[in-house]
Amino acid sequence: MQEPSSKNKKGLYRLRRADPHERLSARLRHFSFGAAVVFVVAAAGIVIHSLYNIQIKNGATFRQYAAQQQLLDTTIKATRGEIYDTSGITLASTSVVWTIWADPSYSTALFTSSKNDDTGEVTRTADPAALQEVSTQITLRLLSGDGESLDSVDTSSAAYQTQYQAVYDALSKSDSAYQTLATKVNNAVKLSIEQYVTAYNKAHKKADADKGIRKGRISISSTKSFQRNYPYGAFAAAVLGFCDADGYGTYGLEKSYQSTLAGVDGRTITQRNAYGNAIADENATTFAAKDGSNLVLSLDVNVQEIVERYLNEAIAANTVENRGCAIVMNVKTGAILAMASKPDFDPNNALDYTANEAYLNELVHAEPELYGIYLKNEDGSSVTDANGNKVLDPEGDYSGYFRDIQWKNKAITELYYPGSVFKVITSAMGVDSGKATINTTLNCSGAYGVAKETYHCAGKKAHGVQNLAEALRQSCNIYYIQLGQRIGSSLFYDYFDAFGFTERTGVDLPSETGFMQYYSKSRLGEVELASSAFGQAMAVTPLQVCTAISAAVNGGYLVTPHVVDKITDANGNVIEEIGANVRRQVISESTSNVIRQIMEYEVGNGTGGGAYVSGYRIGGKSGTSEQLNMDRRADGDYKKVASFAAVLPADDPEIIVYVMLDDPNNARTDYSSLLAAPVVGNIISEIAPYLGIAADGTDRSGTIVKVPNLIGNEWSSAQVQLNIKGLRHQLAESTTSQAAAAVTYQYPHAGAKVAYGTTVYLYTDTYEGSHTDVPDVTGKSADFARQMLAAAGLNCIVAGDANGLVQEQSEAAGASVQRGTVVTITCG
Repeated sequence: MQEPSSKNKKGLYRLRRADPHERLSARLRHFSFGAAVVFVVAAAGIVIHSLYNIQIKNGATFRQYAAQQQLLDTTIKATRGEIYDTSGITLASTSVVWTIWADPSYSTALFTSSKNDDTGEVTRTADPAALQEVSTQITLRLLSGDGESLDSVDTSSAAYQTQYQAVYDALSKSDSAYQTLATKVNNAVKLSIEQYVTAYNKAHKKADADKGIRKGRISISSTKSFQRNYPYGAFAAAVLGFCDADGYGTYGLEKSYQSTLAGVDGRTITQRNAYGNAIADENATTFAAKDGSNLVLSLDVNVQEIVERYLNEAIAANTVENRGCAIVMNVKTGAILAMASKPDFDPNNALDYTANEAYLNELVHAEPELYGIYLKNEDGSSVTDANGNKVLDPEGDYSGYFRDIQWKNKAITELYYPGSVFKVITSAMGVDSGKATINTTLNCSGAYGVAKETYHCAGKKAHGVQNLAEALRQSCNIYYIQLGQRIGSSLFYDYFDAFGFTERTGVDLPSETGFMQYYSKSRLGEVELASSAFGQAMAVTPLQVCTAISAAVNGGYLVTPHVVDKITDANGNVIEEIGANVRRQVISESTSNVIRQIMEYEVGNGTGGGAYVSGYRIGGKSGTSEQLNMDRRADGDYKKVASFAAVLPADDPEIIVYVMLDDPNNARTDYSSLLAAPVVGNIISEIAPYLGIAADGTDRSGTIVKVPNLIGNEWSSAQVQLNIKGLRHQLAESTTSQAAAAVTYQYPHAGAKVAYGTTVYLYTDTYEGSHTDVPDVTGKSADFARQMLAAAGLNCIVAGDANGLVQEQSEAAGASVQRGTVVTITCG
């Protein structure tokens, strides 16, 4: 075959045309390539931007997120510091307790599961038998107290039924991963429950394996927590305060020293697995917790107990409607030895007011303007009765008021008109300013006009011409109005301010009010000055009165009161010591000496009221004041406050004892000299010997005293008679309430002649007294024999050589005799 010539080949080549699809594909390839480049660059930009955001801009945040996912941060709770009295007795402590909780969703032994073939939904049905078994065993352990005494639990009791139902209901919630079964469980019970759960799961695992089915289990765990304990219950509650459910100080010292007591929590940081559980890691980081510091108080439990006992008795005996308070304080340092507000509460269960509910309910209804919840009409207006008075809602909820009232420390949070107690301060103003001396005389005619006001003394008595000491003793309003006029408004206010009545005392307790009511210097007109001079124009706190009177008798120094004496660490090392803090000198030492003299003249040797205790030099002043800021009583008169302040020894005071009864309703009297003064005297009769307060120096060892007839007298009033005569007293314990109880029996009997200082035993629920066995004291020293006899409830008289040993005793050893019997021991 003849091949085409080259010419023909060339022609054929030239005649060939380019395929348009090839040209399109080339353009597409170029476009695609460009687009891919742009896409890659954009994607790279997005990635780079994301990496920038994640690693650089927000790197710290994402590293934190990663750490949260990878690391387990566990808090190590610090142990709260303890609170001790001045002698080291524990008033508040912390114990480890456990919260028992369950995970019902993981407790497969308590439920049966079934799967719907159509929907694939799994339904869990409770197994009543399994729930009953587990609930019973958990409840028995919770109520046993020790996790072992299960047989001692009364399964028919209401407590058992309530606890059982709570556990059963919690375990029945199959979809829940956390259900609390019990709180504040001790370690023994917690261990018992853990042992039961372990044994249950082990037994069911083996049984299920034998049956070839999936194993069943219960999931019950525990979480460690802390519980604040107050071993003495409703004791110094207003001072100590309490902690809330989270362990945070809410009232009292628990609140004011929260940061000191709480300490600093620690942390443990370690890696965790996918289930959130810690992985054993030697590189785990632990920051140890720093336990809280301890508070050592100036409070003395013995003094506090005596104060609370007599304050409770006074409130009951005199039907005190708006609570009462009492303070014992060192006048030179401001250290508070006792502070009480009654009725109060149990810090172990601070929300519970049932013990005082009747009292609090009456208190709230007595002051409806302060606490009342009134019935409302549909338009919001108050419902009124026929007389136009608002009607209280009988179904109103007063629980919030009840708790708030009993939590308050009345000594620092509530104001009152001090009345005649303030005359001590007016006296100090007059003497220190040179406007008066102890011999300055002024006349009281029974009435005195100031501007358009006419003032009277109590009972509208005319005291005649009297000096400063006599005016204080007779509590003459008219004398002090005239003394106030001599001082003048400007100087009176300056002293009032200097004595601390226009500012807080600075006590280391929370919630001290700063809203005192008084007339400023510019508003202290002649009428206002007249009322202020005898304490009836200013509303202040009881603690302010105590600090002011302390300044009046301690040389003139206004001190800051305090409850905490020192702060220690867990090992008892002192971190901080709180001493006396003198704010300023208000009056001179010479003025203070005059005030001490006139206050001692006020109490006298039993002639100035019930505050006198034989053997001690006591200065004091009573105050019966009108509560001008409160609704009047049913008889139209103002509600009263009875208060009394005593200092001792009067020549060089160490302590002040103060009692205030807010709105007493004693049918016999309103006078504080008969209401508050006896309470102060009874407190002094017990705390003065205990504190070692110096006696008056008079030797009464040979004095014989006739025992008065005390039968039928209210026991605290009977004790006042013994205080004045120099006889000691001992109230026998009773199985019944002794609030305002009358004496039914006494020994030694009325009319018996006994030695000065003999103890008279008083009974309120028996007509026969009680007996005690006489110890054998022969061969003992006189002092030791006296102590043995006193411990047995017997009085002692020493005959012969008191430095020798006991040769004979008047009552045979082992004999059963009446408590209070006088045993004469002969020494030689």
